[in-house]
Amino acid sequence: MKNVTPPVAGPRPVTTPNASSRRNQIVILAVFVIVMVLLVRACSGRENANERMAHDLTQAVQNNDYAAVAKLENTETAAEMGHGRLGTAADRLAPLGKIKSVKENTPTGDGDRVHEFDVTFENGSVHEKILFDPQGKIFKFAYDHVTRKK
Repeated sequence: MKNVTPPVAGPRPVTTPNASSRRNQIVILAVFVIVMVLLVRACSGRENANERMAHDLTQAVQNNDYAAVAKLENTETAAEMGHGRLGTAADRLAPLGKIKSVKENTPTGDGDRVHEFDVTFENGSVHEKILFDPQGKIFKFAYDHVTRKK
């Protein structure tokens, strides 16, 4: 035997949330999304834009790739960069092996467009300093403290 419940007479009551409870739901959802985005960014370990630029430049220098370096530099700096200067830098950085990480560590006393990086390779590390022009292109590049693992 089936248990059949008779239908309720009349229309079903419709409840609509009032404006303040709807607004609270939206605010809670927005806060949740913001917290999740910040958490994902903090845990991702990805390079920021300046670190990515330093990584690309260092990789191009290691490969002695004049065209790739010139794309990252502004036109004045690219014109000054000679193949000999790039080759010397490549000779110093190439033996360090594959780039493992690039971390920005710009001191507070540096200028607005000056950024400093610690680059870690398979076989050593180097400290780099890059001055960007107002358009975000590399104006000056210097490296020091080349350290090789033994």
